[in-house]
Amino acid sequence: MNVFHRQEVLNLGSLKYMVFNSLIGEIAIVWDKNEIIKQVVLPDSKSRKHNYGDIQYHGVLHEVHPSKYILKIMSNIKEIIMGHDIKFELNQLDLNDLTQFQREVLLKQNEIPYGMVTTYKKLAQLIGRPKSARPVANTLASNPFPLIIPCHRTVKSDWTLGGYNGRKDGYFKRFILENEGIRFEDDVIKQQYRYPQEDVESMNKI
Repeated sequence: MNVFHRQEVLNLGSLKYMVFNSLIGEIAIVWDKNEIIKQVVLPDSKSRKHNYGDIQYHGVLHEVHPSKYILKIMSNIKEIIMGHDIKFELNQLDLNDLTQFQREVLLKQNEIPYGMVTTYKKLAQLIGRPKSARPVANTLASNPFPLIIPCHRTVKSDWTLGGYNGRKDGYFKRFILENEGIRFEDDVIKQQYRYPQEDVESMNKI
């Protein structure tokens, strides 16, 4: 059975672009001739459509056929949205366009365990830059690989959601976290799901 209700695969010069449906709406993905992922684009939370303007790479478009390898990546992304614990290899991603700081943030973010949540401030501490909570938040907001690098597992220092992948509303973020088993109390992440497990109540809001 084809798990993709609708898919569109286009060629952006040497890059390929694919749109497929998921539980949260249309998701777009860009990969290169070596099948390295360049970008994942999430849908708008209201229209459930992807925004072509959010794609960083543009060119003349031609239809192509996705490989089984790319279809497997798309299937894994769908599984993540459904709450399954799936880990991607970092060599599947093109990290070359990231700054050193962005790379540090995203690599550390990738270590946040399934079923746990941290904060922007705590993530800044984990990379040894305790005063960089806001740049950390900005880096995660522009994460080119949402879901694959699970930026949905980082929230505000009061343990409320905040935005997700550059969007102010956290609807998708909460949907995915709840599918991973995270529970809330009055819109606040419950203590047992906080990472690392230590006294974090004194953290200030960023």
